[in-house]
Amino acid sequence: MRMFITSLLCCLLFQGLIYAQEVGSDDNKLKDIRKNSIYLEILGNGAVYSFNYDRIVPLKEDVALFVRLGGNEYHGIKTDQLSYNFIITSGVLHGGPKSFLEAGLGFTYFSGSSDRLVVLATGYRFQGRKGLVFRATPMYIYNSEKGDTFGNALWFGLSVGFSF
Repeated sequence: MRMFITSLLCCLLFQGLIYAQEVGSDDNKLKDIRKNSIYLEILGNGAVYSFNYDRIVPLKEDVALFVRLGGNEYHGIKTDQLSYNFIITSGVLHGGPKSFLEAGLGFTYFSGSSDRLVVLATGYRFQGRKGLVFRATPMYIYNSEKGDTFGNALWFGLSVGFSF
């Protein structure tokens, strides 16, 4: 609970900083945003890596929703059986036209394990006009299997990709 409150306070702090930098900006920052992105995430929701697609839906001049689907494949530690991770996340983007505060809630399903991850994330997204996407996302992960080595913890994800 203490980590959740700390994350919430950080979100509010960053939101205040973003509002402070908006004076004199364009009326509609999201009118030309590229709405589709594909990217590789290291660490993050997929635990080690994942390939992801997300779709942005602008709501207001500086607020948008996003939905993300992703996954990866891996071999288990004790077996050579091929398994898959499936990721779904939704959240809010705030800011623009290139820099955004991103906050979301996600779920990761592991086909070869009983682990189920619920992920609360907030972070920074750069989405350039020519297509570059970069994300840096600290997150709190709740694991359904408390005895697992990848238990409830603070985690981090870095992503790079292309928007179109």
